[in-house]
Amino acid sequence: YTLMSFLFKLMEEGYELDLTYVTERIIAVSFPQDCFEETYLRNLRDVTRMLKSKHTDNYLVINLSERKQELTKMNPKTLDTGWPDFHAPPLDKICSICKAIENWLNADPLHVVVIHCRVRRNLKPPSQQHV
Repeated sequence: YTLMSFLFKLMEEGYELDLTYVTERIIAVSFPQDCFEETYLRNLRDVTRMLKSKHTDNYLVINLSERKQELTKMNPKTLDTGWPDFHAPPLDKICSICKAIENWLNADPLHVVVIHCRVRRNLKPPSQQHV
């Protein structure tokens, strides 16, 4: 895959994900939590294939979601750091994530970080669910 052909494929096939190169070395990818499981797995497989094609083994996935089984199986270089939806992570967790990103990127100029999240859409935080 080239990045552009991969992104066009996503648009044409109506994939439910958001993939953004924040910088050349930091990629953000999110999947809606309410999409069908088979859709999520297909999207995840395609993103993994694109990452391996473009970045070989030079990428580290930082998983911010609670779910981790499928992601870790497809991407052995995964750091699971998830926390429950609608809750702020502890400050020490944020610091450890930032340090892991810094260490990975500083280890090799070819390294990239993929920040992964599976987000809920159209849901209110627990404090607003009674409204």
